[in-house]
Amino acid sequence: MADYYSLPPKQKKKFNPDWLVLLLLLLFLLGIAATLWSLRLRPGEIGEGPYLRPAAAPAALVPEPVAAEPVVEPEPEPVILEAEPEPEIVPEPEPEAEPPPLFSDARWRETARFTGTDSEGRSAEFTAYVLVGDETWTFARADSIFAAGLDAPVETAFSKLDLGEGICSLSRVVAIGAASVEGTAAQNTFLSRARGLALSSAIGANLPCEEDAVPAGILDLGYNTQKVACPAGKTLCPELSAPQRPIAMVLAVADDPDTDIGSALQNGISMHEEAGGEVLPGVKVTDYSAFLSAFDLL
Repeated sequence: MADYYSLPPKQKKKFNPDWLVLLLLLLFLLGIAATLWSLRLRPGEIGEGPYLRPAAAPAALVPEPVAAEPVVEPEPEPVILEAEPEPEIVPEPEPEAEPPPLFSDARWRETARFTGTDSEGRSAEFTAYVLVGDETWTFARADSIFAAGLDAPVETAFSKLDLGEGICSLSRVVAIGAASVEGTAAQNTFLSRARGLALSSAIGANLPCEEDAVPAGILDLGYNTQKVACPAGKTLCPELSAPQRPIAMVLAVADDPDTDIGSALQNGISMHEEAGGEVLPGVKVTDYSAFLSAFDLL
């Protein structure tokens, strides 16, 4: 056993400053933790302490609650539908007006009796007949001329004019072709010729005689040269010019078979009208454009 007094003296422990620094750091951290715990602050909240309550804070520091604006959903853009194109309205063509009937009453009227002589002094007797009523050649229509149905009125003429059997002893039956002043000269010249041909054909087909027993001729007068006074604002008035488009024929009887019927007829018409008479009602034959040359072909 060692002697107490013989033991070496205790050595003093040296002071280590590192522990002190560590202790102070730990105390500092504990203080911060305690402070945070007492305040119990959360992000975005105000503490409950007397100095951190909203009532204790200056009004300028406390933001007023902002009412949340309602979320306005954007209105959907209106869907613009392309309008379907309206179907094109095609007007129905108006039915072509049918021309008025050319003959409503096949009545013929004797309009004149006169005598004419040719250049040799040979005479012939003439009788003019006109289809009466409103029946005249259709204005400005050539197609209606041939579709007019002339046979019925011509046949009526030969059966009701009291000519008896003497009709087959006629020297000539003359169909008159005439046009009114309205229209162009070329149109009217065509219409006059076409009307004369149509009537002459109907006469030849309906004479109650043997074929070629009575020659049928055409007096193509052309168009009337006298203007028609139409009502104000109108350039055409076919209803007023109708007398210029008569449906007429002339029957000729000559004792001498060598009589020039054309020359005698021209002379007879001129003399009859100079005396104040009418061959065709309402018009003068001498006023037609082809009067001077129309008789050469008879």
